[in-house]
Amino acid sequence: MLSQEELKAYREVGKLAGKVREDVLELVKPGQKLLTIAEKAEDLIRKEGAEPAFPCNISLNEIAAHYTPPANDKTKIEKGDLVTVDIGAHLDGYIGDTAATVSAGEKEKNQKIVNAVQQVLERAIEAVGPGVNVGEIGRVVESTAKENDFKPITNLTGHSLDRWKLHAGISIPNVEKESEEELKEDDVIALEPFITDGGGEVEDTPEIYIFRYLTDANVSGRMPRQTLRQIKKKYGHLPFAERWLAKDMSKIRLKMTLSELITSRSLHPYYVLKEKEGGKVAQAEHTIIVTKDGSEVTTL
Repeated sequence: MLSQEELKAYREVGKLAGKVREDVLELVKPGQKLLTIAEKAEDLIRKEGAEPAFPCNISLNEIAAHYTPPANDKTKIEKGDLVTVDIGAHLDGYIGDTAATVSAGEKEKNQKIVNAVQQVLERAIEAVGPGVNVGEIGRVVESTAKENDFKPITNLTGHSLDRWKLHAGISIPNVEKESEEELKEDDVIALEPFITDGGGEVEDTPEIYIFRYLTDANVSGRMPRQTLRQIKKKYGHLPFAERWLAKDMSKIRLKMTLSELITSRSLHPYYVLKEKEGGKVAQAEHTIIVTKDGSEVTTL
């Protein structure tokens, strides 16, 4: 069971994350740099007294997840882009995780998918409660997406949260699926349906800008060991951005070091994910506490 102190922490960081999400969405306009938006999001989290639980993700059009702009990224939003902003904040390890998708400039161009993914999330939240099988939530996501003439992304899921753990063990599918996993009171979950006008599946791209510490058991070489110690101390097992390390190391040295740490399986790489058929992807996400009578959304 969650203590009163834990409930207070989840509510506080959820409210903070929701506020930052809404403030950052105001920046999503044609001509705006993705790097400016990401750094603003992370700065706002810190100014509110928290820390990023992961780098701000900004996904354009067919990109589904794991894109955070690298240092010196010049990418700008173009009129008519479908833009998803996914942010996470933590207070002493307690996490608020939230995302929303908007259309830049030509709102009517993408309004159908923007409205649809919001409806999918709302219906999924209504389905949450103690004793509910996660496959039932997937069924609601899938049926609501199809009702709006979109497909759910079959190989992306929501997830449970725990202190210092962004993915704490429970996966919540976006499609109907047989599962023995049932939600219970005081579970903290991130519901994040993804829908598309494409084929309904994402694939890895070669790009990696986000990483997570795994172990230092297999590391050799002074620079990789030193870098890994710094990562472990500063971020623990939470994801971090390549650009967060760029201030302390040359671009070439940083690339080489990160490559060595991936090869030694000391770091987990988050490959940028794109829709397989190039379809546009929309995401909506809230952090939710399962209550005795249903659920409490923390990131409104």
